[in-house]
Amino acid sequence: MEQENSNTFKDKMKAWGKFFVSAYFIKNICILVVSIILFFIIVFFSLKAYTRHSKKVSVPSVEGLSINEAIKLIKDRGLDYEISDSVYTSSAKPGTIVPGGQIPPAGYSVKEDRKIFLTYKAWSKEPTKMPRVVKMSLVDAQQQLISCGLLLGKVTKQPGRFNDYVIEARFKGAKISEGKELVKGDVIDLVVSERSEDRLRDDSYDYLDDSNSDSDSDVDALDNGIDNF
Repeated sequence: MEQENSNTFKDKMKAWGKFFVSAYFIKNICILVVSIILFFIIVFFSLKAYTRHSKKVSVPSVEGLSINEAIKLIKDRGLDYEISDSVYTSSAKPGTIVPGGQIPPAGYSVKEDRKIFLTYKAWSKEPTKMPRVVKMSLVDAQQQLISCGLLLGKVTKQPGRFNDYVIEARFKGAKISEGKELVKGDVIDLVVSERSEDRLRDDSYDYLDDSNSDSDSDVDALDNGIDNF
C-alpha cells in the first residue's frame, strides 16, 4: 500500500514537472510577463504625459523689449505668442512692448504652450474711440479697452452695490464718455464699485425690489457681465 501511494505521488510530480516545461505553460507565462511589462510602460508614459501637461510655467517679463527679443524669451519658456495690437504712447520706444502690453502679466503661472498676447508701440499715432465700459465688470471693461488699443491705468474703488463693477471712466483726470476720439495707447483710468461685508448684510438683497429704473438696469448689466466670465 505504501509503495502504491509512493508511486502515485511520484506520478503526480512527474505530471506537474511535464506541465511546467510544456509549451502551453511557457507560452502563457511569456504572455503574462509581456502583459505586465506593457502595463508598466503604459503607466509610465501616461504619468509622464500627465505631468508635462500639468506643468506650470512662469510668464516672463517682456515689457520694454523689442518684438523679436520678446518673442525669443517667450519661446524659450515653452510658450506661444500673438501680436494683438499696436499703440502709440510716450512711455515706450517704437517697436517695443509697451507697459501693460502683455497678457497674462509677468509672473503669472500658465501651462506650457499658452499663448501670450503682446501689444507694442507703433511708429505713428493711430486714432481710436472710447468703447463702452461703464456698467461692466472690470474684466470685461479691460478687454474692451484692449480691443480698442487703449491701456488700463489706475483703478480706483469706491463703495457700491457690487464688486469690481465699473462706475466711471476717466482720461487725464476727466470723465470720458463712449465714442470719444482717442489715440491708441492712451491710458484710461476706471472707477469701480467695492461692496463691503457690512453693506452686504445691511442691504439684504433689497435692491432686487428697487423700483428705480437705473438700479434695475445696473442689475441687468451686472448679470450680463457675470455671464461673460
